[in-house]
Amino acid sequence: MDYGGLEAMFGEPVTTSATGSPQRAADAPVAMEIITADDIRRSGANSIPEILRFVAGVDVRRYGVSDSDVGIRGYNEPNSPRVLVLVNGRQVYVDYYGYTAWPTLPVQLEEIRQIEVIKGPNSALYGFNAVGGVINIVTFDPIFDSVNEMTVRAGSRGEHQVSAVGTMHFGDRAGVRVSASEHQMSEWSVSQMPLTPVNNGTAPYSGQPHTWSTYVHGRATTRSGIEFSAEGDAGEAEQFEVTIGGWPATTSYAYNRQKFGVGGETPVGFVNLSGYRNFMRYNYYAGFNCVTCTSIDNTLYVLQLSDLMKPAADHAVRLGAEYRRNRAGGTIFPGEQIGFDLFAADAMWNWQITPELALTNSGRIDHMVTSFQGDVDPDVQYTASQYDGHSFTQPSYNSALVYKPTAVDTARLSTARAVQIPNLYDLFPEPVAGFQNPSLQGSPFLKPAIIMNYEVDYTRALPRILSTAQLALYHQTTRDFLALPGDAGMDSLLAAPSGQLDGSGKPETVAYPLNIGQSTANGGEVSLKGADPDGWRWKASYAYIFIKDHISVNRDLSNPADSSIDNQRQAPRSVVNFGLGRTWGPWEADVAGHWQSSWDDILVMSGNAANSLKPAYRVHIDDYLTMNARVGYSPIDNVTLAVTGEQLNHTVLRQTGAAPSERRILGVFTARY
Repeated sequence: MDYGGLEAMFGEPVTTSATGSPQRAADAPVAMEIITADDIRRSGANSIPEILRFVAGVDVRRYGVSDSDVGIRGYNEPNSPRVLVLVNGRQVYVDYYGYTAWPTLPVQLEEIRQIEVIKGPNSALYGFNAVGGVINIVTFDPIFDSVNEMTVRAGSRGEHQVSAVGTMHFGDRAGVRVSASEHQMSEWSVSQMPLTPVNNGTAPYSGQPHTWSTYVHGRATTRSGIEFSAEGDAGEAEQFEVTIGGWPATTSYAYNRQKFGVGGETPVGFVNLSGYRNFMRYNYYAGFNCVTCTSIDNTLYVLQLSDLMKPAADHAVRLGAEYRRNRAGGTIFPGEQIGFDLFAADAMWNWQITPELALTNSGRIDHMVTSFQGDVDPDVQYTASQYDGHSFTQPSYNSALVYKPTAVDTARLSTARAVQIPNLYDLFPEPVAGFQNPSLQGSPFLKPAIIMNYEVDYTRALPRILSTAQLALYHQTTRDFLALPGDAGMDSLLAAPSGQLDGSGKPETVAYPLNIGQSTANGGEVSLKGADPDGWRWKASYAYIFIKDHISVNRDLSNPADSSIDNQRQAPRSVVNFGLGRTWGPWEADVAGHWQSSWDDILVMSGNAANSLKPAYRVHIDDYLTMNARVGYSPIDNVTLAVTGEQLNHTVLRQTGAAPSERRILGVFTARY
């Protein structure tokens, strides 16, 4: 799709991801907010999570300078599993734990055309595990767009980053874009953490998080209209991280990913075939050159086929099929290989009933079969045959009615059913019995969590004040809520069948993940955004959420916590975002603010986990206001100098239960060539 041409036609950013046809975000059958390339530049942020912090309904937890977790409409947690993150439609999250490692996203901010934030369950429209929302990162097109930039950032605590993007065109039918970056920074010392020493002092801590990445994206079209595309990336990242269940550790990643696609018009519609491979090596407790670290190798293969057709002028139909092969091994699984095969079919029907009224229905069915090769420790309650070949089948759907009574009003009524499939850590055993007490193991009989959402959205253009207002109200339920091994507290504890004693003489125990009950969320968001011909721009939003758990853990609300799951206390109820900026001549300046109400974080207390299923403790996070700003100046057309600041109103600020976040000031030099 020529996004630039479509934007010129619509007069605003457009999306094609929901139905395959170009639409304004307000007309799409999902609650969506689009962050443009100009928004990204003016934010002054140098990470995608920091950009997302100022979106209504998005919760960002910053545990370290490069470690963030992103949730949409509550239910955020370390290694959050409920948000699907895509780059040009390709999944980038880590399948073993089912979360997004943000430092491993290979794209540079300068090559992003837009970030589409889709709120609410959308697994029928967007695919596998899109249960809380979707963040789709769309890069500039190698054929239609020419991006050639080099950016240097440097500032507080020795932070520096160098990135470059270059585009090569081969006639008007082929192009390749190449990007690369290297990023290093300094972080607070381990002595500043409330969890000291990290992991009982056994884990080396890196106070120098760093990343490097490369990314290549190419496209070509033939005169007959056949389109070919290829993408590939590789990189490494090391950081302090708060991992699943609230465990602090040093982690590192080494990754490479490849994607290929071909599509074109046929007598039965536009047919597209694509496939990709994601490989991630995840090291826990140490850096790249570790000797005793635990590593996980996770390889994912995905093959997707879709057919978008228009059987009539007012109807668009998309049919699709998907196959996923997910496998994991590594030092944590000596002699074992775990994984699953997933088969899915989906269909979408968009009907323009009248010029003012459109209906979009989509459905998907997922069938998953587990795969296990290896031996099971005698202390585990399940056998190898129970871990291998277990299957389940689950449907999901999205349905939305979009009504435009006037040229400035759009209303949307929608409902959705999404399926959160347990990840590999949930499903399979780890051969570590005797390493710790309790031994944390997976269960092959976990049920997928089912998320239902009911929503009303309204958008109105306000020409008199050159703004657009949006309102969303939703009710959401999660059934069979998933708790990781150990996160279900005493409910998950079973005695080891062997009666073996651990190193302290206590009976060996085994903890399993559980489905722990139901949770409901009620909330809403209201926002206003606008700009005038004099260069002024403004935005403001308010988001409210109330979560009520009906689950079997954390029934005792005193410290220490019964588990690391307490959704109703782990989400700020109120969040306010606002921003003001102006461009005049070669100058532009922007300031943005974020305020959120108080909440409770839950982390694992180092030293307790060896002998107790109550290792977690609560950290109360007071309400806070944080301010970011950027001032940019272009002395000539191809050069921009800027100064950016994050958390300007606080030298240090406790945003989570980990160490406080620090103020950061960066100078930025950008050259376009």
